[in-house]
Amino acid sequence: MSTHFEKLTRCCMQCKISRFLDKTIEIEEAGRARVAIPFHADLTQNADFLHAAMMFEVGDTAGFVAANSMEETFSVLTVDYHINLIRPVQKEGIHAIGTVVTAGKTLYVARSDIYSDSGKLVAAGQGTYTVSKIPLTDLDGYAD
Repeated sequence: MSTHFEKLTRCCMQCKISRFLDKTIEIEEAGRARVAIPFHADLTQNADFLHAAMMFEVGDTAGFVAANSMEETFSVLTVDYHINLIRPVQKEGIHAIGTVVTAGKTLYVARSDIYSDSGKLVAAGQGTYTVSKIPLTDLDGYAD
């Protein structure tokens, strides 16, 4: 029987965006997750920098997974996510570390720090996630 962390990771990897981006997801402990995408030239903008939407995507996903790692019955949903872009990324993959900073009955707040493969902090974000009424067992990939 798979653990909640294994089921949640498998479920998140079933998402088309995860497969498209060749994403990796790791839950380090309850309330802490790491999400990464490798560099791909098709994800850049005009100046050959990684498009900022990719930083948003890994940051929000890391916060989401960190929050849902603490909620074992229902899926959480992003209410809002704010990001501060610190520096551009060129020809490198990125990863985000999401950490829950507060957990309530219906809302979680998580911070995400986004790094380039060379270890530079490239963005920082914070998201609010609400507990939905969607059972995790109803999502593709969650149930054993």
